[in-house]
Amino acid sequence: MEFFLSGNEAIAFGLIQGGVRFITGYPGTPSSEIIPTAIDIKSKLDLNGYFEWSVNEKVALEEALSASFAGIDSAVTFKQVGLNAAMDPFMSAALTGNVGGFVVVSADDPGPHSSQTEQDSRFLAFFAKIPVLDPSTPKEAYQFAADAVRLSRKYSMPVMLRSTTRISHSREDIDVEKINSIAIDADFEKDSDRFAATPHFRYLLHKELNEKIEQIRFNNKPRLFFEGNVLIITSGITYSYIYDIVKKYGLENDVKIAKFDMPYPIDADALQRIIDMHKKTIVIEDSYPVLEMQIKNRENVLSRMNNDMPNEGEYTYDVCEDVLDRLGVLKKKQYAYFNPPPFIRPSLCAGCGHRSAFFAIKKVFKDDAVYTGDIGCYTLGLNLNAVDTVHCMGASISFGFGLSKAYKLAGKFKYIVATIGDSTFFHSGIPALIDAVHNRVPIVVVILDNSTVAMTGNQKTAADNKDSYGEIAHSIRIKDIVKSLGVEFLKKEDAYNVKSSENILERAKKYVENNNLPAVLILSHPCIYEKQNLEANIKIKVDINNDKCKGCKICMDDFECPALIFNSDNKKVEIDRMQCIDCGECIYSCPFGAIEEKE
Repeated sequence: MEFFLSGNEAIAFGLIQGGVRFITGYPGTPSSEIIPTAIDIKSKLDLNGYFEWSVNEKVALEEALSASFAGIDSAVTFKQVGLNAAMDPFMSAALTGNVGGFVVVSADDPGPHSSQTEQDSRFLAFFAKIPVLDPSTPKEAYQFAADAVRLSRKYSMPVMLRSTTRISHSREDIDVEKINSIAIDADFEKDSDRFAATPHFRYLLHKELNEKIEQIRFNNKPRLFFEGNVLIITSGITYSYIYDIVKKYGLENDVKIAKFDMPYPIDADALQRIIDMHKKTIVIEDSYPVLEMQIKNRENVLSRMNNDMPNEGEYTYDVCEDVLDRLGVLKKKQYAYFNPPPFIRPSLCAGCGHRSAFFAIKKVFKDDAVYTGDIGCYTLGLNLNAVDTVHCMGASISFGFGLSKAYKLAGKFKYIVATIGDSTFFHSGIPALIDAVHNRVPIVVVILDNSTVAMTGNQKTAADNKDSYGEIAHSIRIKDIVKSLGVEFLKKEDAYNVKSSENILERAKKYVENNNLPAVLILSHPCIYEKQNLEANIKIKVDINNDKCKGCKICMDDFECPALIFNSDNKKVEIDRMQCIDCGECIYSCPFGAIEEKE
């Protein structure tokens, strides 16, 4: 049956088609749609399987890997920075191998579009000595997902399926084979020399891993397209771009493309023979030189490592075209281009509780504090000048710890306010808070709780009382976790109650300075991006009193709600009714009382 699928949807279908019945992961763009699609397939076809989100990527990989130890074909999915969080078990998985198939789906974000890095997961697969498949279209993503399961099962080793933003979010008509129910039998056969291996046995497992890699390497030769004297070595999405460019410029007799479906491990000897047959060789791959590093003689190869093309940024169609133009393969056609629109910084949604929380924080601490931020919607506290650092998941509390200790070493006291979301707190904020409490670090930690993983598509958190299928789950309450750590100053408030939040923050401010201990606030409000929360949200109609409005834009600059706009004709602020959700929170933002509640 034919479906019009995105790359992520195709991966879910391919994994299940390949026999996978256990999938875990953590949401992160561009990977987030894989598990919801798998859940939907399971529900509609009434399959026996476990497809669910985990608290973080490390836990997710360990859960799926251990299920494979019992003989169940399994997979784990996350984005490229999620692979960083899972690197410890990922490296060991290469040595222990698996019993059932085990596929690691890592979705990269060259650019980057919504990430703090543009790293290449193929490079980490190379590092771990794990084979990696690199699809160039959604259809290949479907095919390679099933191939990865079979390859993993054959060699009893993990296989990575690497996607990218363009693959994950592109769509294509794909003929999907019928998915049948399969009998699942779990049986863990104890083997301590493998599954509980001490260093000596890890050495032996490493030797076995090297032998498997050599077997796979010997059989991994490129697919060749066209018949020309210029050889272009590539894989993944860049192959699709280059193929189209060759067709566009009629270069079928000038160029030969060597495409690797599996960019690691490759048969370097076979590739070198092909290179030696051509007068010019170019390596174009997105994002790191993984193929290039495996070429035996790179002396006469035009490539990234030889500074023949950009070392950063996404290799889009235009970039590939520019590279081939600069290297003399084609003469680029000139077109009249429109000037791109000016960059507009993204902002929190109108009515977002995080905005009210940040407004209260800034009202209390002003410019007297260092604001350590984290990864999530609330990163956009940048716009309210309430975020000074953003590094990685959970780092806001760790950075708060380090900065506070640094000031103390210098004989100074500085207010530190660390903001972290509810999902991120579950993910990796808890260990950092344990350290802060244990070491009596005087920082204010504000947990911004909107009851969802909002930034990546409103997935559930560990606080949810239902699982992804609507079945009863045990709700883990953040307040209980914080209380169990021995935090003495712990308060919770609805972020919409700005005045009350300010009062609590003032008390927290005095507490950390006078007691030299951390204070924790939970400022919560359900995410209004979810329909049920928007409909249930309190309705307060407001209007601008033009007699009171000074046109100072303080409400726009300090509160930064996209529903507040400036009329350049009358020099007054107006409300964009298309964006306003009638939350009434902007009332607090005008120092002159110009934003009034309507009767």
